[in-house]
Amino acid sequence: MAHGSLWLFRPAETAWDDAQRLRGSTDLPAKEESLAELRQRVARLPDGPELLFHPPDEAATESARVIASRFACTVRARADLAEPDFGLLEGLSMDLAEPDFGLLEGLSMSEFERRFESRHAEWVASPLTVIPPEGEPMADAQERILADFGAILAANPRRRIGFVLHPVALAMVRDRLARGDGARLWERVEGRAWCTQYALPPAAGDLVVG
Repeated sequence: MAHGSLWLFRPAETAWDDAQRLRGSTDLPAKEESLAELRQRVARLPDGPELLFHPPDEAATESARVIASRFACTVRARADLAEPDFGLLEGLSMDLAEPDFGLLEGLSMSEFERRFESRHAEWVASPLTVIPPEGEPMADAQERILADFGAILAANPRRRIGFVLHPVALAMVRDRLARGDGARLWERVEGRAWCTQYALPPAAGDLVVG
């Protein structure tokens, strides 16, 4: 029996990605030079998906169109594949000399570490326990993303399926495929290829969700 195949793509970078800022649910366009680089990379792939899924934000949508133009695949936006909403950081008077109520989304990683040391340490060491005030708990985001990812796999056995995922969602998916527990979440994306391919076993959707 033929098995399915899976492609995981990182989208073209936004200005915030380039500046190493936490994007979260903020909708930003892809940089033109990054889209051009993506076109060149996709052109070198020998094969690709027949179905392509992506979150509905602008950068992911633009990137999905680039990939679809190469492989003539069907493209579908899925809201549940979106990055976590990092929300508002509240009660920061405990961390700063003066209260500073700001968004976690948009902070550079260096600002995050400097201004909110304890939260940054948790983000690095135990990311799935992070609960952004006024945002989406990381554990809830993982459950949402993996449930939709698994449902797509289960509904399309023995198909060639692709996903365009931003870094946090991509890390969660790769970690589950590697049977991880979240402790090495960021290692799943840091320094990794922009595209990875997998052979899917039978009932792959159940294995991902389980």
